[in-house]
Amino acid sequence: MIRNIILDIGNVLYEFSTSSILDEYVDESDRKEFFDNTFGSKNWNLMDKGEISFEDSRKYFIDKCPKYEELINKIFDTSLTLCLNKHHNNINLLKEYKDKGFSIYYLSNMPSETFEVLRKETDFFDNTCIGGVISAHIKMIKPNRDIYEYFLSKFNLNANECVFIDDNADNVKTAIDIGINAFQLKTIDDMHAVLKEILHK
Repeated sequence: MIRNIILDIGNVLYEFSTSSILDEYVDESDRKEFFDNTFGSKNWNLMDKGEISFEDSRKYFIDKCPKYEELINKIFDTSLTLCLNKHHNNINLLKEYKDKGFSIYYLSNMPSETFEVLRKETDFFDNTCIGGVISAHIKMIKPNRDIYEYFLSKFNLNANECVFIDDNADNVKTAIDIGINAFQLKTIDDMHAVLKEILHK
């Protein structure tokens, strides 16, 4: 029986869109190179994992894309939340599931600086959620198996009593491999239908 709902944050709780940043701020001829050197780079993942500091990451991306120093500073000055559409979210839906008796948790790859901004802007993480794990806090990252095992141990949860929702197929696969019920969310607007299908069988 499913008792626990575990959520990714980007593109599950909030819409996260790098394409809107690229379309609005980056010349079309530069978009692939900019993406590859920033959002799609190994260093972005290392920043999420907490192995490269937030400010060192800023300097690295500016060095890789000096033409877009102003944009990179703008992204980092907002603690990356410029990439989030915070008005397009599933917060109220998850609050409804808490009221139905489900325990809500979060498990996300994210720098500490980004999470702290989001945490201050809503009571969701402290009041709706039992708790959660942010990759940079523990220097582990999805889809590696250790972060899932750490999460289950931290909250003393049985994998088969959990459902994990993530937009990334690799993250979902690892969760399934260790016995968690897991589903890939293709768009943030699919959350209602996905939870209804999983939890109301």
